[in-house]
Amino acid sequence: MTGERRLTTSVVVATKDRPELIDRLLESLTRQSLAPDEVLVVDNNSTASYAEVLRKYRDRLPLRSVVETTPGIVAARNRGIRESTGEIILFTDDDCVADRHWVESLVKPFYRDPNIGAVGGKTVWLNLATALIDEHNRADREAFGQ
Repeated sequence: MTGERRLTTSVVVATKDRPELIDRLLESLTRQSLAPDEVLVVDNNSTASYAEVLRKYRDRLPLRSVVETTPGIVAARNRGIRESTGEIILFTDDDCVADRHWVESLVKPFYRDPNIGAVGGKTVWLNLATALIDEHNRADREAFGQ
């Protein structure tokens, strides 16, 4: 990446009614080896307030937030794409914690090959009871009487 024009990055986080979880994610984004140029929190019309947790990071991250009233992760992420200012958009969820090199690792391939359109990374499940996949799996078990 040395000697090349630096590509700008936006981290987009879709969230709904989970301000207590997003705090850990935002904290992890303050410690990135390559700082994002923008962190955009897309609130999917929550009833819970994010004001306190966002205020905590306003001086530590290039943080913005918007509200998307159309329900669902797809609408929230699409709003994030429309609102982002970065050349590279990185998506993560509100219940994640970003590894220290997360932004840097996802950006590197774009410098290696200008034809790359998307990259992914390793996901490590922390087995948190608040993870959305746990809620989905629990609902499936209940629906099928397991």
